Amino acid sequence: MRESWDLSKVSCLVAEDNAHMRAILRSVLAGFGIRSVFEASDGAEALELVVDRKPDIVLCDWVMTPFGGNEFLRILRGDRDLVVSTTPVLVVTAHTKKAVIMEAVEIGIHGFVAKPVAPAILYRHIGEVLERQDLHGRSKGIFGPGQSKSNKKPGLTNPSNQVPEELAADESGLALL
Repeated sequence: MRESWDLSKVSCLVAEDNAHMRAILRSVLAGFGIRSVFEASDGAEALELVVDRKPDIVLCDWVMTPFGGNEFLRILRGDRDLVVSTTPVLVVTAHTKKAVIMEAVEIGIHGFVAKPVAPAILYRHIGEVLERQDLHGRSKGIFGPGQSKSNKKPGLTNPSNQVPEELAADESGLALL
């Protein structure tokens, strides 16, 4: 995948309950050239914005009160509207235990970024997620809901859901989400 993307026409939703972190992410996204940034303070508000604004990508914290990333993703992935249910989601959280990562992958995320956020890593993840979507079509996550990497062959998935080879190889690939 390439290392440089034009993100000037990309719209992004930041779902984060901490106002200071939302401001930091908005600033970082502006630095990437993203001009259309929506903000939500919990998962319920994020769902409303996804349905209403249909952002190109969502950055979502995992632990938010009262409605967290887990609930947001489950409802999002179950939506009847194909555009809504296949909205790319990057989880951006300080909760990086293996169980959290595995749960997020199982529900259907497109990537995972640990806080504190390194702008270069976030930029690469956003660009790669959007590029994969352009190349392979929309999907409900890296592996899709209900599909863990253990039942996938490296590089072989349904046409709209390509698994990066480095993720399919072994569990250490989780760090690359």
